[in-house]
Amino acid sequence: MKENKYDNEIFFKKYSEMARSKNGLQGAGEWSELQKVLPDFKDRRVLDLGCGYGWHCKYAADNGAEYVLGCDISHKMLKTAQEKTQMKK
Repeated sequence: MKENKYDNEIFFKKYSEMARSKNGLQGAGEWSELQKVLPDFKDRRVLDLGCGYGWHCKYAADNGAEYVLGCDISHKMLKTAQEKTQMKK
């Protein structure tokens, strides 16, 4: 099984203090450039591998995706994604 640092209490706490964790996509330095190359999500089915806090999943859903599935190796990340984005399992 792959190493999963994100479920380590200390690592996860530090990660949660980052701007991207607190402010979502607007807190990610690369967001303004990444957003330019994303496709139109209207009526698409989206798979986000390594979804972390689920910010990209929420963006896809908010922009018309028919179905969005976020996957992550970290149970803590998935739990936080569900809480922060109010998404269903």
